[in-house]
Amino acid sequence: MKILQVSHKPPYPPRDGGALAMFNLANSLSRLGHEITVLTMCTPKHVLSDEDRSRFAGFMPVHSVEVDTTIHVPAMLKNFLFSKKPYNALRFISYDFEHKLAALLSEQSFDIIQLEGLYLTPYIPVIRDHSRGLIVFRAHNVECDIWRHLAGTERKPHRKLYFTSLAKRIRHLESGIMNHYDLLVPITFNDLEQFNRMGNTRPAHVCPAGVDNIPGPSGETVTLTSNHEDSVFYLGSLDWLPNQEGLLWFISKVLPGLLTSHPGLKMHIAGRNAPGRLLEQLHKPGIVFHGEVENAASFMKAHGILVAPCFSGSGMRVKIIEAMALGIPVITTPLGAEGLPVKNGKDIILASRADEFLQQIDKLMKFPDFYLQVGQQAHQFAMRKFNSIDLASGLADFYKMHIP
Repeated sequence: MKILQVSHKPPYPPRDGGALAMFNLANSLSRLGHEITVLTMCTPKHVLSDEDRSRFAGFMPVHSVEVDTTIHVPAMLKNFLFSKKPYNALRFISYDFEHKLAALLSEQSFDIIQLEGLYLTPYIPVIRDHSRGLIVFRAHNVECDIWRHLAGTERKPHRKLYFTSLAKRIRHLESGIMNHYDLLVPITFNDLEQFNRMGNTRPAHVCPAGVDNIPGPSGETVTLTSNHEDSVFYLGSLDWLPNQEGLLWFISKVLPGLLTSHPGLKMHIAGRNAPGRLLEQLHKPGIVFHGEVENAASFMKAHGILVAPCFSGSGMRVKIIEAMALGIPVITTPLGAEGLPVKNGKDIILASRADEFLQQIDKLMKFPDFYLQVGQQAHQFAMRKFNSIDLASGLADFYKMHIP
């Protein structure tokens, strides 16, 4: 099959969850013998350097268009007051990108045009005008749920009002694009149920984000060790509001207790684009801030236990699966594990309150056998359920069933 993957940010380098989900699937489809071409937006937050472009081209052809998605407060306020459309989505509408998409579809014939997320769906009419390929909406999450959760936990009235309005607008956008695509590929069964309630009647196939067969940083075999030193870590895109929310909660509610019971403990935090108000919190005692790391797998293997407090969001947390594949124990909230068929206390540890996080981290640190057992079960779970090649193969079979 010839597949065009259309994305709102570069899938390469795969350093954050969204990029991992896009790149691993495209790379696995390519390894299975399918011809993959990528068309991506490059934004001020997500650039594609010449070096990365050269490396990416070694996997598959890549075309990119510069799109300015900068948030402008006057424009956002005007949109809030005089429009019913979500400002988030409007930022990704670009004439230059539309023109490039139309040109690419006119030059080449594709069996599948795979749209990576909600903010690519406004380009469906352009695709219909220039291609007979099947349009796939690959939904990484139910976008309105993210903002609904954020509105529910936000305490500042003006932010709560804006998040509530944004959630309603995005819900209207998601409902409005139902069945305008040919195939639906959600990332979890929970999301599929949501889309079906919104009115989806198109054929659907759940395809989670997968991990590579050998997830070591340079292709080496994963070695599981009972690393029970006083070290925990957090890894995620720090410009993403749900990530900021969870991390700030952990720093204020959990970290002080950890430092009391483990005076030498270090919390290692890595991620890109941390805003100023968050940076202030990342220089507190006990925290080591690494910024964006070159190799996520190496960072994770060096720092013990992944803490992933998640109180807002949808879809799945790819970094959790990546850590589990490396044999790293993960402590997250029930929402953080949503969409994952995990067993609490076996292959992952769930905690909702600060005292539960404290108890479980303490248990992992004090009992190396327990640490190793959870890590081994996590590794086996990830490789069994989220093997990228297996997931890509299942998706390819689904596509073939529906290609005329």
